[in-house]
Amino acid sequence: MSARRVANPPGQPAPAAEQRTAGCLPEPAQILLLQAALGQGQNAAAAWERWERENGLDRPDEGSYRLLPLVYRNLSRQGYSGPQWNILRGIHRSAWSQNQLLFHQARPLLEQIQGAGVPVLLCKGAALALSTYPDAGCRPMRDIDILVPRSRGRAIFQQLEAALWRPTGWRPNSLPESYFQFTHAEDFEAPGGGRVDLHWHALNLCCHDAADETFWRYAGPLEFLGLPLQTCHATEHLLQACAHGIVWSPVPPVRWAADAVVLLGGSAAIDWQRLVETACRLEVAPYVQRALAFLRRELDAPVPADVLNRLLSAPVSAAVDAEFARESAPFAPRNAWQDLLSFYARWRRSLGGASALWNAGGFVRHLQYAFELESAWALPGLLVRSALRRLLAPRN
Repeated sequence: MSARRVANPPGQPAPAAEQRTAGCLPEPAQILLLQAALGQGQNAAAAWERWERENGLDRPDEGSYRLLPLVYRNLSRQGYSGPQWNILRGIHRSAWSQNQLLFHQARPLLEQIQGAGVPVLLCKGAALALSTYPDAGCRPMRDIDILVPRSRGRAIFQQLEAALWRPTGWRPNSLPESYFQFTHAEDFEAPGGGRVDLHWHALNLCCHDAADETFWRYAGPLEFLGLPLQTCHATEHLLQACAHGIVWSPVPPVRWAADAVVLLGGSAAIDWQRLVETACRLEVAPYVQRALAFLRRELDAPVPADVLNRLLSAPVSAAVDAEFARESAPFAPRNAWQDLLSFYARWRRSLGGASALWNAGGFVRHLQYAFELESAWALPGLLVRSALRRLLAPRN
């Protein structure tokens, strides 16, 4: 007997198993939704009507669903309404309510961290929802992203666990300092609900204190439910949105583009010189260039052409080339050399310009944590098994 598929209620995202394969850039239908969420006048309304006609609200993919509150807010303030407006209004209200719950669940923890003398920098979704978006309901999120200095990362990690916040991903049993050197964050969930993504490095592509220092140096004040915190400057927000957003994800990557365009239209001016210099210095220029080129081409974002040209002409090593090809496309079988180069590029950034030869032992640790191994001694066996699988795999 064949199973009957029950359709989701209107305005609910489709199950992950039924969503389309994602890439590193929004698909045509998602671009339409971005234009409806970010555009002005008749162009925005026409984009929404076309998206609704061709896709409908019955089964949006998760990435598209996250944009619907912003679509509602953008078109409503331009005087537009349609037959699905009550559904969109409800999605916006739901996002606002869920965000408020997340904020209030996280606030006591952030107050404790700050009370212990640890600086806290609010980044990504929560910071943008409170400082840049029209209202906090326009930017749905699953967690609150915070950055603390790497030197305090281990202590805050243990403080969260002592307060019964549970890491949702793998973590080594002993929590050595090397774990905080070669990884960038861990997501925590509270017993009664609430999630915090604890970062000790600002960028997942570049786990080094010198990279983080730029985020701290240009940070500014931000009030979080009456609690005085800090947040990134718009320039570093944009860098983070592009560098993180362009990496392939099983959830269709759309929201980063909305974050970037809202930042570009915000009150804080982007320091393009600093953005280019930082992207080149941290060897993430290919990521930032592709993201900004998409924003300019598809969403008419005010990205200067000379910025794109400078990023495009930045010297890129073979390792970074291999890493970018691996990270910006759906996971697919690649040869061992490509894999090794991409891991090497990520590790090389973590050295901050120090000699790779004199720090070669760190590459082993980097691979250990990349493969989520409790001991580096387990690495040779894993690599041998992986090589055998490649050799024995059927060839087309």
